[in-house]
Amino acid sequence: MGNGTPDEARAFREERHLSFPVLVDPRMRAYRAAGMRRGVAAAVNLRTIANAVRAAKTGEHQGRTQGDPWQLGGAFVILPGGSVVYEQRSDAAGDHADPEEILRALEAGRVSPA
Repeated sequence: MGNGTPDEARAFREERHLSFPVLVDPRMRAYRAAGMRRGVAAAVNLRTIANAVRAAKTGEHQGRTQGDPWQLGGAFVILPGGSVVYEQRSDAAGDHADPEEILRALEAGRVSPA
């Protein structure tokens, strides 16, 4: 879920050739409900600089900012029924969840066929 506009979500989806919906929350209600950090001090600090250096070393770079630039993100795996089996809240810009941890949470939450 992003905090940009529906048009930005559509462009993001098309640019990355995604086959699934991309949801947006321009009023950032879900961000507040999930306890996500927001603000200049949260988004720009020493960890942000270290994350930017790490990303640059691997050839990654910041794309065009869409939505609220001071809103930090995170990752959640929520099963049907509402059980949260994984949560990660960013402490600085560039602080991302470990994809392997997300995949393990998705696998653990998979319902076996009857």
